[in-house]
Amino acid sequence: MLARAIQEILRTSPVGSQSVISVVSPKHLTARALPDACLSSIGMSTGGFKNHVAATEAFIKAANKRKTELIIFDECQHMLERGSSTTVRAAADFFKLFDGKLEASIVLAGLPSLNQLFQENEQLADRVRRPFQFYPYDWQGPDYTHFRAALATALQYLANNGWRTFDLKDAEFAKRMYIACAGRFGLIVKLFREVEVCSTNGEALYPEFAKAYEAAVIGRLIDFNPFDRRITVQTEHMALVYTKVMSEAGVKV
Repeated sequence: MLARAIQEILRTSPVGSQSVISVVSPKHLTARALPDACLSSIGMSTGGFKNHVAATEAFIKAANKRKTELIIFDECQHMLERGSSTTVRAAADFFKLFDGKLEASIVLAGLPSLNQLFQENEQLADRVRRPFQFYPYDWQGPDYTHFRAALATALQYLANNGWRTFDLKDAEFAKRMYIACAGRFGLIVKLFREVEVCSTNGEALYPEFAKAYEAAVIGRLIDFNPFDRRITVQTEHMALVYTKVMSEAGVKV
């Protein structure tokens, strides 16, 4: 849903504008860390401003000048991992500086622990929309059907570009891909891109996906390569990786 909104913004953007700005939230939260991260994201120097207020005002002017429509702050849970209640409140106050001045919408993205940011500052909570939570595809039920559809779309892309690859309805490959990515579409894309890089024969079959997995994925969720045909995969493996990735995110299953 968010990806489609970004694509539409970019499609209709005037030439010379910067419709979408992506800011990676700083791991060490200080009064200057957030505005400096904003300035760096658009290539501006951070050294010419005497304090965080001046730096924030400069970023607002620059974003408005670029006709920015959307600013995405990613990995926002970093604001809470090492910060005290004082620095967390300072982060909330930073976002309140945008109110009435910034002409763009803001998305704060991160793990579920990000909700604490709004719990620490009731004024900020009153200004935002209710959080929307994105989960990995489940390993069973309707969610898994949607996962299969997303995977089929990726396979169709390869087929349309002349690759020899799996049938769109290959259930065995779907299970192995689910174990490899734990239901996260971003990792499907990552693996397919790696296959395009490492394949030399125009094929995207088990040997190519096994090689891509070894190169691109740190297999912390499962202790084998899911694309190794010598290993028989089980439904229990699918449930295991889903449970582990949800636990890492701090979400109860």
